[in-house]
Amino acid sequence: MPTPERQRRRHGELVLVRHGESTFNAEQRFTGLLDVPLSERGVQQCQEAANLLVDSGIRADSVVTTPLQRAWRTADVIVGRFGLPPAARDWRLAERDYGWLTNLPKALVKQIFGDEAFFEWRRTMDGKPPAAPAPLVSSWGELARTDLGPLRPGMSESLREVITRVLPLWRELRRQVDCGQHVVVVGHGNSLRALCALVEDLADEQVENLNLPTGQPLVYSFGSGLPTRRYLDPLTAHARAAEVAAEGGT
Repeated sequence: MPTPERQRRRHGELVLVRHGESTFNAEQRFTGLLDVPLSERGVQQCQEAANLLVDSGIRADSVVTTPLQRAWRTADVIVGRFGLPPAARDWRLAERDYGWLTNLPKALVKQIFGDEAFFEWRRTMDGKPPAAPAPLVSSWGELARTDLGPLRPGMSESLREVITRVLPLWRELRRQVDCGQHVVVVGHGNSLRALCALVEDLADEQVENLNLPTGQPLVYSFGSGLPTRRYLDPLTAHARAAEVAAEGGT
């Protein structure tokens, strides 16, 4: 039987869940910080994610998510299945701001600017789309929320900048995990890529090639060595990741 000292040293787990498919995901548009709803498929994916977590026996002590509805609605389903308090909402987990690209079809951006610019803006660590001018931001109307801390839709961010804002949150999450807590994080494709980069200390090229599927829990287990990760439904997760890759990546 483990001693009390060993029990205190036992690590928890970190579970990352990309929100269910949004209406803009379905239309293959750059969403960024726009507050768009889940699609019908996305609502089903929320249920799938919650079922996978419960059926696999994963423990959940708390859930943290973002102020954007596609994420917190996904988190609400998971919280409900576990009977937990409402998920904490943290602006640092918000999606990457795509600036001028926001609301544009991905295929149109690729057609106008070419494959090289599309890849740089979409996938690389330091590629940063142009900021959106004020008239364009105004055209987004109510979809452009203002309760995202210092983030303002349209300002544009690189993925490295997203990693910078996620880093303090990761340090908080790591302390919880080291104390034996099991934390579920419901976020977005890029904020979760940022977390993966920090958890695994990924090289730039590894981050560029990382695609996270919607509604598929990714579990990180911690111990004395490097963290290990696993999908609860690997076949479905890899199939959905391939869908993401086919449209140019997360």
